[in-house]
Amino acid sequence: MNEAAAKSTIDLAAATFAELVRRYGGDLVTGLHFVGSIADGDFRPGQSDLDFVAVLSRSPTDLDLEALGIIHRSYGSDPTFPKLDGVWLTEEELRNGPDAAADGPTSAEGTFLAQARGNRNPVTWISLQLSLSIIGGLDRQSLWQDRERLKLWVKDNAASYWRRWHAQASGWGMPGLAMLGRAAPMWGVLGIARQHCTVSTGEIASKSTAGGWALESFDGHYRRIIEEALAFRRGASSAYRNPLARRRDALAFVAMAIKAVTGSQH
Repeated sequence: MNEAAAKSTIDLAAATFAELVRRYGGDLVTGLHFVGSIADGDFRPGQSDLDFVAVLSRSPTDLDLEALGIIHRSYGSDPTFPKLDGVWLTEEELRNGPDAAADGPTSAEGTFLAQARGNRNPVTWISLQLSLSIIGGLDRQSLWQDRERLKLWVKDNAASYWRRWHAQASGWGMPGLAMLGRAAPMWGVLGIARQHCTVSTGEIASKSTAGGWALESFDGHYRRIIEEALAFRRGASSAYRNPLARRRDALAFVAMAIKAVTGSQH
């Protein structure tokens, strides 16, 4: 897909979702803000989700949840659209920050869940600083933005999610076999690089920006696998002839970066 066609698909998906929110959300939805790759300019068709934060005027009733489900099902009826990944928060939850937010309506990899944690975490709140507001305004200066809490959350996430991810990817079940392709190594290398960038700077980086950060921050021994991850992100060909070598290098990088993020020596 060329750049113009890709942008057209993204724009159509975003506009369709916003229209569905307006049509079925009624007075329930007071805000819709796109975050992540669509906001930071790093969206890649076939790789990126459509990340969002939607703001609710009240705690949703069963009827409200049914309406949100209709929005998701209607959007998901077009298989060419990127998957939805976001949270529906009340106005009070948005003001109070991620630690005070209760589980609630969530879209995870395109699936609507009436009660889940989802992305109710510091990364989402900080990402709202650079969001695209489609419905409603957003006073970014008054938003929760505790950068030290963000760094602590990222360290905990590296110690929990990323260590589990590495353990599964190191085996020979489905996650480990996926590491023989290009998508899973890219996800691991650039994902943990984002964590390292955030812990170091207090900022949220796109995957591509994080790859550049990793090239400058880590030993040149890891340059090849970082450049490979960035090449896949751009849709370029692989420099690896041996998928086992790519898998080995990706796992080594992720293990090293987890230690760097968490400050662990083992």
